Amino acid sequence: MVRTAPLLALVAMCLLASPALAGRPAWKWLVEPSDLTLAFEQQDQSETVLVPNRRQPVDETYRLPNNTAPVHYHLALRTAIHVNDRDFSGTVMVMFEVLEATTTVTLHNRQLTVQRAFLHEVAETGSGPGAEIEQAAHATDSRTEHLTLTLSQMLPAGSRYYLRIEFQGRLQNNNNQGFFASSYLDNNGVRRYLASSKFEPTHARSAFPCYDEPLLKATFELELTHHKDYNAVANMPPAGAPVPDPDNADYVRSRFEVSTKMPTYLVAFAVTDFSIRTAGQQTVYARPNVYEETAFPLEAGNKILDTLSAYMDVSYYDYMPKMTQIAIPDRGTGAMENWGLVAYGEPVLLFNPAINTYRNKKSVTTIIAHEYAHQWFGNLVSPHWWEYIWLNEGFATLYEYYAAQLAYPEGEYWEFFTVEVIQNAFNADASETVRPMNWNAASPSEIANLFDTVAYDKSGSVLNMFRVALGDDNWRVGLKRYMTARQLDGALAEDLYAGMQEALAINAPSLLPAGVNVRQLMDSWTSEPGFPVLNVYRTYGEAQEVILSQERFLSNKQLPNSHVFHIPYDYTGGNAPDFEPTPAAYGWLSSKAAKISTTVPNDDWIIFNRQQNGYYRVNYDAHNWELLIEALHTDPTQIHRRNRAQLVNDAYNLARAERLDLTVPLRLMGYLRKETEYAPWTAAGSALTYFNNKLRGTDHYAHFLVYMNSILLDIYPTLAVDSVAEQETLLHRYLKQFITTWACRVGHGDCLGKTKQALAAAHQAATPVHPDIATAVYCNGMVDASDETFVWVYEQFKASRNQAHRTVLIDALACARKPSQLESLLLVALGTGSEFDAMLSSERTRIVSAVYGASREGVDAVIDLLMQPTWVGDFVQRLGQSALNSAISNIASRTNNQQELARLEALLTSLGSAVPESVATAARNTVQNNFDWFNSLEGLVAVEYFAKVATAPQEL
Repeated sequence: MVRTAPLLALVAMCLLASPALAGRPAWKWLVEPSDLTLAFEQQDQSETVLVPNRRQPVDETYRLPNNTAPVHYHLALRTAIHVNDRDFSGTVMVMFEVLEATTTVTLHNRQLTVQRAFLHEVAETGSGPGAEIEQAAHATDSRTEHLTLTLSQMLPAGSRYYLRIEFQGRLQNNNNQGFFASSYLDNNGVRRYLASSKFEPTHARSAFPCYDEPLLKATFELELTHHKDYNAVANMPPAGAPVPDPDNADYVRSRFEVSTKMPTYLVAFAVTDFSIRTAGQQTVYARPNVYEETAFPLEAGNKILDTLSAYMDVSYYDYMPKMTQIAIPDRGTGAMENWGLVAYGEPVLLFNPAINTYRNKKSVTTIIAHEYAHQWFGNLVSPHWWEYIWLNEGFATLYEYYAAQLAYPEGEYWEFFTVEVIQNAFNADASETVRPMNWNAASPSEIANLFDTVAYDKSGSVLNMFRVALGDDNWRVGLKRYMTARQLDGALAEDLYAGMQEALAINAPSLLPAGVNVRQLMDSWTSEPGFPVLNVYRTYGEAQEVILSQERFLSNKQLPNSHVFHIPYDYTGGNAPDFEPTPAAYGWLSSKAAKISTTVPNDDWIIFNRQQNGYYRVNYDAHNWELLIEALHTDPTQIHRRNRAQLVNDAYNLARAERLDLTVPLRLMGYLRKETEYAPWTAAGSALTYFNNKLRGTDHYAHFLVYMNSILLDIYPTLAVDSVAEQETLLHRYLKQFITTWACRVGHGDCLGKTKQALAAAHQAATPVHPDIATAVYCNGMVDASDETFVWVYEQFKASRNQAHRTVLIDALACARKPSQLESLLLVALGTGSEFDAMLSSERTRIVSAVYGASREGVDAVIDLLMQPTWVGDFVQRLGQSALNSAISNIASRTNNQQELARLEALLTSLGSAVPESVATAARNTVQNNFDWFNSLEGLVAVEYFAKVATAPQEL
C-alpha cells in the first residue's frame, strides 16, 4: 500500500482502471599510475631502442598453473527457471591435455558446490570419456577461485584425460553476470522467467568449473534440460529436436552441435519462452509480446554481418553456421558478443518505428555493428590475456561506426565518430593517472576494471588514426594477415603490428617514418598513457615555415614528459582548402619538435589534423587562432564540419587547461549562429552546458541567456520543432533536437509555446507525439502542463512494454515543474503493489535522477521529499543507499547561491546519520567550489565576456 499525494491519487485511480502491460557500459577504470619502467629491447632492424615495460606487477597467483590445458567440454545443465527456481545442477566433462607431469589439475570455480569429481581415460575411439580411473579429492580457494583436483597418480606430460565434475549452483539475480535470471510481464500481467548467460570477462566459472582464461580455448558441446514449454538456444545450432527427459516427462533435453574452438567467456546459452523470427542464417529471440519489434534488428543483422564479411575478406560463415540475437529483459543497455549468440539489453536491440526515436534506431544499428565486429576481433582472434583487451574493444568501437556507415550510408553514421568517440576519449584520457592501452591485470576485479573508456573509445580512436594514416586498403590487408595468422588462437599486440608490417612492406613501405617500423609506431601510443597536444607555431616569415612540437595534454596541469608519440599529421590552408585525408599527404612528427615548410600564405589560416582523424589536440599561435575565428564568422562552410567540431572542442579544452585565453573559444563559438551542422553544435554542447550550470541561479545568468539567444537566433527559425518531414536526414533530426532543447532551456518563447501546443494537441487527439520529436515536445511541453496531460503521459508510460520508450516517457514526466506533479512522480518511484510490478529497478532510480537533472524545480522536489523522515526509509529500501548518496551529490552540484545552500544544509541536518559524513562533507565542498569559481581566472573572464556580449550581442 503506497502513500499518495493528491495528484498521485489521481494517477493511482488510472493505474487501477486498466491492467498493467508490460540504456556504452558504465565503465570503471584503474587509477593507479602505471609503472613505466624502461627496458632495452632489440628491434627488427637490429637497433637498440628504449621502450616502456608495460607489464606492471600483478598478483600472478590468480593465474592458472600451466601444467594442463582444455581440449573439449561437454556441459550438461538442468534448470527449472519456468517456475522461478533459481537452483541449477550440472555435469561438465572436460577433456584436457597434460603439458607438464602433475598430480593436480586446477580449474576455476566461483561459488559452485562441487559434489564429486572423477578422472577418466579417453575412450579408445578418441571421443568421449572411457573408464573411470579414480575419484579426485577437490578443494576451492575462495580468493583465487581455483578448484584444485588432487590425484593419487602422476599424469605424464603429453597424455589426455577426462574430468567429470558434478556440481550445483544458483542463478544470479538480474545482474548480467554468469548464469542469471530475468523476468518480464506477459500481456495478461503474469510474470514470466528466463535464464541466460553473460560470461565476459571472468563469470563462466560461476556457471560451470572451467579453465576461465581467454587463451585456453576449447570446443564445447552443450546439453540443456528444461521445461518442455520453454526453448533453449546456444552458440551453435541444435543437434536435432529436443528429446524427452527420462527423469521427468515435463522436461526435455536440448542438445547443440559441437562448437568452434573458443574461450569460455564466449560460451552462451539461454532458456526462455521467447518467440523466434528467422531470415536466412540469422534469428532473433525476444519475448512474445515484442515480436513485432524484432524485424529491424534481423534485417540490420543480416546486412551488417554480410558487410563486415566482405570488408574483412573473411566470411563469418566460414567459422560459424548461424547467428542469433537475443533481447534480454531488464539487462540494461549493454550487449555481449558471444560467438553465434549475441545478447542485448532490450533497449539496444528492439525497435518499434511507431514509438521509438531516430536515436533508438541509430543505437540499435551501431551496437549491432559493434557486437558483430567482435565476431572477428575477439571471437575469431581472442586476446592472449586481458592486458590486450583493446584488441577486442578498440576494433569493435571503430567498426561500430564504420561498418554501420558501410551498411547504411544514408545514415551517415561515421559523422558521429568524432564527437561520440574521439572527443569522449579525450575527456577520460587527459588525467595524470590514466592507464595506457596495454595494462596488465590478474584478479577478477582488476580485469573488470580494464573495460573502460581507454579500452573502448581511446583504443578505437588510435586504431582509426592508423587506419587513415596508413590507408584503409593497406589496413585491410594487414588485418587479413593478422586474422589468418592468429585465427582460433590468442593474440598479442605484436601480432597485429606484424600483420600491418607485412602489408606495408608489400604495398606501401614509404608510408612509415624513416627508420621506424609499425611496432615502434603503434607502441608509442598503446604503451603510453594519455595523448599529445600538437602545438603549431607559424613563423610568418618569407619561407612560410611552421614549428611543430608535442607534449602530453593534461586537463588540469602541465608536466614535463620525455615520451615521444609518433604523430601522423596533415594540414590544409585557407588559400586552397582540401579536407580529404590521403595517406601520401601525411607527415610524421617523431621527435619533440620539428620545423616544416608549407605553401599556406601568412595571411591565410592553417588547420592541422584534417577531419580530426588523428587522436590529438591541436593548439595554434595566437594569430592563426584569430585567422580561424575570422574565417568561421565569415563563412564557416569553408572549413570541414568535423574540423569545425574539432576547433570548438580543442579551443574550449585548451582554455580550461590554461593553454589558451578563454576568450578564444568564447569568441570562436559566436560563429555558431551561422552553423547548420550537428557535429559542431554538439561539440559546443559540453562548453555551453558547463557555463549554463555554473551561472544558473546567479546574477550573471541573464548575460549568458543573451549569449545563447544570440547564437540560436539564425538557426532556430529554420527548424520545424513541432513536426517531422519525411526527407529529414538522421543528422538533421539530431541537430533539431539539440537546438530545440537549448532554445526551450533558455526560455525561447516560440519554442516553449510550440512544444506546449504540440503536446496539448496530442493529448486532445489521444495520439502519441511523433517519436522523432517526442523528447523535445514531451519534455518542454510538460513545463506548464495540466494535471490531466501529466496523467495522460504517465498512462503511456504505464502501458508501454518497450523499455527505450518507457525511458523517454520517464524523462518527459521529470520535466514537469509543478511541485505536486513532481512529488507524485517521485512517489511512483517508491511505490509498491501490483500496479507497480511492471517497473524495473533501473526505472525507479531513473525517475529520481531525471527529476533532479531536469530543472531546479526538480532539485527542490527531491529535497522536499527527502525532508520528510517518513519517506527517507522507503527511499533507501526501494532504491538503495547509493541512490540517496548520489542524490545528495547531485543536489550539491546544482547549488549555486546562498538560498539553495540553505536548502541543502537543512536537508543534511534533517537526514542526519542517514547519509555518511563523507557524503555530506563532499557535498559542502562541491558547493564551495561552485562559489569559488567566480573568483577564479576562468570564472572572472567568463563573467566579464558574457556581460560584454549582453550589452553588445552583435559583437559575438
